[in-house]
Amino acid sequence: MIDDRQSGTQDCIDGLDQLQQSGAIDADEQNMLIRHLADHKRAMDEAMLEITPEYERRIAQDGQASADEWLASTAQALGEEHGAATRQILGSLNVNQGDGL
Repeated sequence: MIDDRQSGTQDCIDGLDQLQQSGAIDADEQNMLIRHLADHKRAMDEAMLEITPEYERRIAQDGQASADEWLASTAQALGEEHGAATRQILGSLNVNQGDGL
């Protein structure tokens, strides 16, 4: 899982490099997006540290099905929160769409 996430992170950074080299985003925007990506990764790591013990407690106390429902709801809320933050950042970009983008 961690190797997949690291590979995905590198793929994102490589994609941002390509966007910057093509002129679609400038260096400041590229740096802002890289910071956002790092902040997102850090927030998700912290969330996992908080969620795991609560999930295990819920399994023991309420059973697997109930714990899984809680986990799905919690994951959806996290996804919506991080999605909103990403949309806000992307909306602030002055993307140059040029010929190829």
